[in-house]
Amino acid sequence: MKKEQVPMTASEKQRQIRKEALATAILFVICFVWHVGFGFGLNGCGIEWLGLPLWWWLSTPGLFVVGVVGVLILLTKVFRNFDLGEETEEDE
Repeated sequence: MKKEQVPMTASEKQRQIRKEALATAILFVICFVWHVGFGFGLNGCGIEWLGLPLWWWLSTPGLFVVGVVGVLILLTKVFRNFDLGEETEEDE
């Protein structure tokens, strides 16, 4: 599944770069809050599964699932394929 490259002006490229960086930072914050929230929030609740506490299951393997789903969403909805080296005729 290879996306076609999109011709963009320099200002469009800068806008897209900022959009991708912001979306990635938001995903990082979501993952951080997920990991720390479940790690500390459920600590001491006493629920276990397969000998491991619930907080571990939600904060560690759960974080992996959240991260993978988040990256897939970023790749399909936010990121665009464009060449950083080429400029369109409008920029020249």
